Amino acid sequence: MNGDWLAVFEALKAVYSEGAYSNISINEAVSRHHGTRESFVRTFAKGVIRESIRIDFIIDKLAGKGIGSIKARPLIILRMGIHAIDSLDSVPDHAAVSEAVELAKTVAKGSDKFINGMLRGYLRRRNEFEPEKLEPHIRYSFSEGVFSLLSEQYGEEAFRIAEALNTPPEVFLRANTLKADRDEVTALLREQGIEADPCEDNSEAIRARGSGIVSNDMFRQGMYTVQSLSSMIAVKALSPVPGSRVLDLCSAPGGKTGYMAELMGNEGSITACDVYPHRLMLTQAAMKRLGVSICALEERDAAVFEPSFEEAFDYILADVPCSGIGVAASKPEIKLKADTEAFDELIPLQKKILTNAIRYLKPGGRLEYSTCTLNKNENENVVKDVLSKDCSSARIVEMSTIMPYNGKVGFFYTIIEK
Repeated sequence: MNGDWLAVFEALKAVYSEGAYSNISINEAVSRHHGTRESFVRTFAKGVIRESIRIDFIIDKLAGKGIGSIKARPLIILRMGIHAIDSLDSVPDHAAVSEAVELAKTVAKGSDKFINGMLRGYLRRRNEFEPEKLEPHIRYSFSEGVFSLLSEQYGEEAFRIAEALNTPPEVFLRANTLKADRDEVTALLREQGIEADPCEDNSEAIRARGSGIVSNDMFRQGMYTVQSLSSMIAVKALSPVPGSRVLDLCSAPGGKTGYMAELMGNEGSITACDVYPHRLMLTQAAMKRLGVSICALEERDAAVFEPSFEEAFDYILADVPCSGIGVAASKPEIKLKADTEAFDELIPLQKKILTNAIRYLKPGGRLEYSTCTLNKNENENVVKDVLSKDCSSARIVEMSTIMPYNGKVGFFYTIIEK
């Protein structure tokens, strides 16, 4: 039994059957199966999720009684087999069929002959399913609802966005300037055998490739943090200065909190809030690893007004809960969401958080509202609606949508001054 394939199966089962997040389910599957190739498991599992809608269309056409007649476990194995045939260059077609059949004998007993027949049928008929023959949302493997939303808001650019969100993301690191500058961190990473190059888009950013990025002493000692380039650009736009009083309303897991502290030279104060205690612990752990000493943690619901915060902060970051469409390249399960109406359910929460944030800002202060989605209803429309209602003292000084091109993830931020 191939342990890599078994780990992928278990990770996918958690995502499809239990609604688990892909990153968490993959980490847990790898930890259960010692000796698996983590990078292979991660690439394989994410690839299957990323291509699920297209693959399911194929399975539905191949199965005599349609995809609805196939039980959950054989269906996952079929998805794995078709993705391996289409996308895993290191796995020959015959090996993909063989591995899927062997996996079925272990986790879906009695389905191995069916799996074998379906995958061999796909090998004979695969030219029927060439991308240009498929409807756009199937070709790019997005739920019809998500692709329609992008098309309505971005027109023809939706195709470029979809293509970008189907591309596995690059890894970027943020040098922790409290401990070393970017050149020093880059040189030390190279000594560890990790490919590392300074990124021109941000003065602390490093483009990295290789294994062991989060499992070496440099990471444990807080020399750097893994963070998207877009997120770094957004925090740099706010740029809190040393000695200022800062509020991070939705801080977990602490990436942006840490960056603000580094930009402040660890001078001043940051009040880092989150509604969930277990997530606030992530922020606490991140601050300890980075050597940040100016951060005070508060378990707090950002949507509930806190009178003691009124006009108390020089800088505020409101990185609000969102639909996450902009990070679908790294969290491909987002592409599968069929009910885009659920995205609209987030909007009242986002408006409450932004309204409170404006009230917490000192006159002359700066506030950033940000999301990792490309849904304009959660982005500029939220900001404009809130500012149009009893916020005459606040004004927009910068508004930016970062598109998921050239190594970036989809991101939105607005800088507001009072």
